[in-house]
Amino acid sequence: MSGSRLTLDTLHPLVGGAVVVIVALYMAYGYAVEKTANTDTYTVDARFRTVDGVEVGTPVTLAGIRIGMVTDMRIQPEDFAAKLTMSIDNSYEIPIDSVAMIVSDGLVGGKYIKVAAGGELDMLAPGDEFEYVQDAVVMEKLLAKIISSAEARREAANETD
Repeated sequence: MSGSRLTLDTLHPLVGGAVVVIVALYMAYGYAVEKTANTDTYTVDARFRTVDGVEVGTPVTLAGIRIGMVTDMRIQPEDFAAKLTMSIDNSYEIPIDSVAMIVSDGLVGGKYIKVAAGGELDMLAPGDEFEYVQDAVVMEKLLAKIISSAEARREAANETD
């Protein structure tokens, strides 16, 4: 009777093996979808002074819709600017006077690239660079400015008393 019954010694490796196979299939599917999704794209560049919170894979959006992602980040040796390369879906055209902005997704959310479309009729071509950019706002610096401003007002109020 014990020969036909599954024991924990045989059940654990079977479940573990099934989990490994499922994870491998899921990863293969994700890789295949990523490869096919990226074949119909073009790249554009943007130079920023600061890109805090941005990394390869950061989403690029237009009108709140994801149109691409950051695919490369490099420091430009001539001016020490950060050059981002973005892969954009071919079905989206971006006017040449558009602005690439690094924005936060809320106070504690991650950063992403928001494209504000311009009004020109000419579009960015593959390999072009955004002429207009807005750097990342570093929340720590912003909070430090607010705190120092409040402290200065409090000191000024104490001096008038």
